[in-house]
Amino acid sequence: MGQQLSIKSDRILNRILDEAQDPETGLALLSKCPHPSQQTPEQNLECSFWQDQFTHWRNWRAGDLTAVYYALCSCALSRRPPPTWLCKAAGKLCEQCLSDDEKRAYGDLKKHIRRWEAVECVRGQYPGDPRNYKMGVHGDDVWPEAAKLVVGTDAEALADTVRKSHALIRRAGGHNVTLQSYKREVARNGRAAE
Repeated sequence: MGQQLSIKSDRILNRILDEAQDPETGLALLSKCPHPSQQTPEQNLECSFWQDQFTHWRNWRAGDLTAVYYALCSCALSRRPPPTWLCKAAGKLCEQCLSDDEKRAYGDLKKHIRRWEAVECVRGQYPGDPRNYKMGVHGDDVWPEAAKLVVGTDAEALADTVRKSHALIRRAGGHNVTLQSYKREVARNGRAAE
């Protein structure tokens, strides 16, 4: 019958399953769960939820766009936050609906946001981010340090560009920036920093 996975803590299982790199890995992990008759009702619900999510994820990857809808419904009915794969899938669906101009603007916005986040991390003010500096950097020393955090990404830039991106995102709403508020700010102040 094979080795079974002991479910000692639903939180640990949820974390493992939410971090599964693909649906097949998740389904394989679930197959090691004890038989439903050997689980508590809560554990049965957990396994059922994740079985549902990994099945919808597999279907999404196979091209079934409705899988995102059904997975979201599963989360709503279970009163659970959506797993990482589902957030990313919903984002991809939204991006597909953008015009070419909006896609370009959204790509630029993502770069500016990454630079803004890097500055906030250097200042030690971006809660929950492992890149947060323990001892925040202050003054003009922030910009080159933040530029180091985005090296090797599509948001890579010189310190002065990081400074301009940070100012742009701050004016457009900071943590609450939207594509619309970003576009308004760019239009108000001319072309944004690359």
